[in-house]
Amino acid sequence: MDSKTYSRMAKHYDPAYGARPDLKDVPFYLEMARRHGGPILEIACGTGRVLLEIARLGIEIAGVDYSEAMLAVLRSKLEKESPETKERVTVHGGDMRTFSLGRQFRQVFIPFRPMQHMYTVDDQISALTRAGEHLRAGGLLVFDVFYPIFSKLDEKMDEEELDSEWVDPDNPQRTVRRYFVRHSLNRLQQYFEGEFIFRTYQGDELVAEERSPLAMSYYTYPHMLLLFKHCGLEIVEEYGSFDREPIDICREMIFVLRLPRTTRNLG
Repeated sequence: MDSKTYSRMAKHYDPAYGARPDLKDVPFYLEMARRHGGPILEIACGTGRVLLEIARLGIEIAGVDYSEAMLAVLRSKLEKESPETKERVTVHGGDMRTFSLGRQFRQVFIPFRPMQHMYTVDDQISALTRAGEHLRAGGLLVFDVFYPIFSKLDEKMDEEELDSEWVDPDNPQRTVRRYFVRHSLNRLQQYFEGEFIFRTYQGDELVAEERSPLAMSYYTYPHMLLLFKHCGLEIVEEYGSFDREPIDICREMIFVLRLPRTTRNLG
């Protein structure tokens, strides 16, 4: 995605994902934060859906994101937090393939599939390498991607599906409905392209419509193993759901990784 795409999504991001009861990743990342402590770096932190929850635990956390629109929402939310929580958070703009914060962390989190916005092997390697360079020796890198259901990837092409619905936080008389439509599938390069459509209704009347393109790569398990081997990462834990079910249920792919010998010192 480009920065303009994120700017169109930023205002809808929190209510859209707050309306999803199936999204269970936050407790998993909070448990990792409690268990192994900070400081923590969250890559692609967005509006702070995970980051703020960790800061409220009393753990130092830095966030980096490519989208200034997403970070503007996060900074606005930070202003409403307690002074103690605000002191634990630093926020940076940057591309997950190229950023450098000049320091290392006990844990690096990449929650909610930002790795699926890396569309080439070179980008995937760059993102994982950059994450690894920000780990202390023996530190943990934690991230998740979905396991692709191949039989469904090209189903309902060019058909709109209602994805979620919520009351407009700026106008309780209005309802926002988010639809997703998939336009194309590249089986060879393993990504699909589509768009989100945000429609705002007052009663039955459509009063606004916004569209945001979305492309996502998808991974097989052997693909992930090869990326880890290339980047010098080893698997410490792996799960197929945020309830820590075995990875071979083939629902999610959640990895806890270690870079045993960090040779690059970022300070």
